Amino acid sequence: MKSKTVKLISGVAVLAVLSGTYIGVTSYVDSQEEKEAEAADTSVSVVEMDSEKITSVSFNGTEGAEEVFEKVGDKWVKKDEPDFPVSQDTLDGAVNALTALSADQKLENPGDLSEYDLDKPQNQITLTEEDGNRIILQVGMKNEASGQYYLKKSEDDKDIYLVSAVSLEPFMGTAYEFAQAESFPAVTSATIKDVKVEKESGYQLFQDDDSLYWYVSDGTTSEQADTSKAGTVTSAIGSLTYGDFVDYNCTDQAKYGFDDPYAIITATYLAEEDTEADTDVTEVSQDEDKTETASDEKDPGETDGEASEEDRAEDADTASGEKEQTEDSASDTAGEEKSEKEISDDAENSGEAEEKPQVEKQLVIYVGDEIDGNRYVKVNDSKQVYTIPETSLTDIIDKNISDFYSLTVNYLTVNNLDSLEVQSEDGAHTVQVTRETVKNTEDSTEESAGSEKEEGSGDTGEAVADTDKENEDAAENTSDEKTGTAEAEKISYTLDGKEIEETVFTTFYNKLINMAGQERLTEEYTPDEAAAFTFVFTDTEGQKTTVSYYEYDSSFYAAVTGDKVYLVNKMDVRDLTDAYQEMLNTDSSEESKATEHSEE
Repeated sequence: MKSKTVKLISGVAVLAVLSGTYIGVTSYVDSQEEKEAEAADTSVSVVEMDSEKITSVSFNGTEGAEEVFEKVGDKWVKKDEPDFPVSQDTLDGAVNALTALSADQKLENPGDLSEYDLDKPQNQITLTEEDGNRIILQVGMKNEASGQYYLKKSEDDKDIYLVSAVSLEPFMGTAYEFAQAESFPAVTSATIKDVKVEKESGYQLFQDDDSLYWYVSDGTTSEQADTSKAGTVTSAIGSLTYGDFVDYNCTDQAKYGFDDPYAIITATYLAEEDTEADTDVTEVSQDEDKTETASDEKDPGETDGEASEEDRAEDADTASGEKEQTEDSASDTAGEEKSEKEISDDAENSGEAEEKPQVEKQLVIYVGDEIDGNRYVKVNDSKQVYTIPETSLTDIIDKNISDFYSLTVNYLTVNNLDSLEVQSEDGAHTVQVTRETVKNTEDSTEESAGSEKEEGSGDTGEAVADTDKENEDAAENTSDEKTGTAEAEKISYTLDGKEIEETVFTTFYNKLINMAGQERLTEEYTPDEAAAFTFVFTDTEGQKTTVSYYEYDSSFYAAVTGDKVYLVNKMDVRDLTDAYQEMLNTDSSEESKATEHSEE
């Protein structure tokens, strides 16, 4: 027993020693790491100033001029330009960073300053406090490997500091780094209805209000445009954003190329009408009317002191009677107002909101000279000048009318087709579309009516009368409902006078009307030989359209319709030919079967 106790005590003692050793080693390691971190940390403070006491900051802009901002009250203003739109938060943040500037490394007695471009600093930043104390920071070359600047303080400090670019970059540009820029006008693509681009080989896109199709015009002729290509332009306009802020008050149009713009973009769009001003005027007018009415109701020839005893008695009786009537009227009015409020609440609960009227507005973008892959722009009558990347403008201004041509050869829905004539090496064939109205008797009408009658027989006489009246009104609306019939249109197709299946024809016809060219010829085209196919479409209004396919080269057919010529891939024409042959063969096969059946 004693032996076990001794062993247990020894084990506990050993464990305590090991724990103490572990703690000691851990503490030593942590201490060494802290010492190494301190030894590795070469950062040093460069500027220690109270940002609240800074009254002026200046720097040399990229254009060589000294830019000076001064604190007036609690606002920053640009010296000699009080109208300059200073972004207070931006400048405050930049100044605050400088007043607590630290360097990642300090180079003592560096020797030749020219090695760091500090013999002729590219920038000099000056911070001035309210008591006149100031510090000057001279900025030399940028270490491209580390992204840091070599910096030197005023002449009495011979050391050089390696400083992060983050704190210095805001002062390495122009005063417009601290300007409050506007946002580009918000216009969504879906609201744009018209786009006009004025330039050499300009164009205009406009959307038809009824069909919503887009059309393109060069000022003399217009035709339907490809919807997706028009959408590319409206999307590009809706996505435009400003680049750099260049000038807040442009007075020299030629400086940016606005005296002879590279392009002028005018977008007409729909926006909600701002009716707040009108509402305020209306409310003011109503208040004035109430005041005038109250003034008119009082007779200026009477005063309270001139009223006789009898008049007072009569007034009291009258007032008593009017009070009762007023209370009754107020009670009725309250009920009406409550009913109106309930209606309003119901409308709100149902999610119905009154739509604000929309009006047409215009966005005019003046596009000026090119600079470093951007172009100067200004909008509407604003004097502010910005840049926009040329790549953002490409889909808008680097286009001409031919870029928007629809490449669909001829699209006429089967619902609007009256007949189709086809001429090819197989001869001439005609498909005729026949439409007739048929009436289908609906047995369920009588059953439904009987069911409703049975359900209504248990109600009051007034309810039955209402039901009968509703039935009479419904019967007056259409004779078809009275007789329990519904009209339907039956469409049939005949090929050369013989009926063919709908699916056989529509399979071929869908391929035909969806034929699209890979490009459209803009130069004059004269066929060398006869057409491989000629299709004559006649619509339900009797209008005819002819499309002829000529072999153009080894890869394309030339589809000619009017003065338009499309180059269509031969593989697409081959698929169309196969569908056409299947329609002809199906008709021949059915005719053969009918002959065999007749002989039997």
